[in-house]
Amino acid sequence: MEKSTAAPADFCFVHFTDTHIMAGGVHPPTQVDTATCLRQVIDVLNALEPRPAFAVIGGDLVSPSLLDRSRVLTPEDYAPSYLLFQELLRPLQSPVYMLLGNNDNRRAFHRVMQTAAASPDAPYHYGFDHQGHHFVLLDSHQPGQSWGRIEAAQLTWLHEDLTAHRGQPTFVFMHHHPWPLGIPWIDAVGLQNGEELVSVLRQYPDVRWVICGHVHMDHMVQRAGLTMLTTPSTCFQVTKLAQERKKALAGPPGFRLVWVKGAEVSTRVIHLHSEEVASLA
Repeated sequence: MEKSTAAPADFCFVHFTDTHIMAGGVHPPTQVDTATCLRQVIDVLNALEPRPAFAVIGGDLVSPSLLDRSRVLTPEDYAPSYLLFQELLRPLQSPVYMLLGNNDNRRAFHRVMQTAAASPDAPYHYGFDHQGHHFVLLDSHQPGQSWGRIEAAQLTWLHEDLTAHRGQPTFVFMHHHPWPLGIPWIDAVGLQNGEELVSVLRQYPDVRWVICGHVHMDHMVQRAGLTMLTTPSTCFQVTKLAQERKKALAGPPGFRLVWVKGAEVSTRVIHLHSEEVASLA
C-alpha cells in the first residue's frame, strides 16, 4: 500500500448554539437581548487567531415562540426571526454549518435559508469533510416538543453516510443530548432514542465525538471511547445547581473552540465577560 503524503490535520473550529433570535423582543425571563449577544460572539470569533476554519451552529437558531406562548406560531411568524438571524451571521468571517433544535420551525427555516430540502417539512441532516475529517449534522427536531428524536429514515441515512466515510475521524453534531447529564428536568427533554443512536455510532469506531446544544451549559460524558460534549448558549444560560427545576441566568454568552492537530483533539469553552469583550474592541 502506498503511504499517504497528505499533511496531518491542523485546524480549529467553533461550535456555538442556542442563539434564540427573537425579532422584536428580548428573552422574557432574563430580559437578555439575544441579537446583541450573538453580535458580541461573532465579533469575538472574527478576532480569534488563528481564525476558525468553520463554525457549527447547534440549533434553536430562533425562538419567537418564547415571546408569545398563548398560541402556536406559523412559519410566517418565524420568518422575521430567521431573517434577523441571517443578517446577524453575515459579518462572520468563517464558513457556517447549522442544524435545527426544538425551538426552530423547519418550514420557515427552509424557506428563508433557501435550502435544497426535498419538501417543506424535510429533516435537515447532512455531512461535510475538512482536512481528512468527517462532520455529520443530524436533525433531532420534533415539531411541538421540547425533547428530540432521530427518526428511522435518518438513522438509515446515517448508516450509509458513516459507511461511506470509514477511515475518517468523525464528529457528530445534534441539538439534543443522547446520554443523560444527571439533571432530571434536563434529561427529560433530551434525545428520546439516544441509545438507539449510540448503537449506530458504536458500529463505526471512527466516530469519537458527539457535540450537542440544548442544555445551555457545558458538560462532558465519556463512555468506552466516545465523548459527548454540550456547549453553553450564546445568550442566557441555565444553572447547574437546580436539579428539579429550570432557572435561567442572564448570560454570559458562551461558545466552544475545538482544535484538531494530527490525531489529537482538544477543546475548551469560552464565556464572554464584558471586560474581556471590551478589551478586543
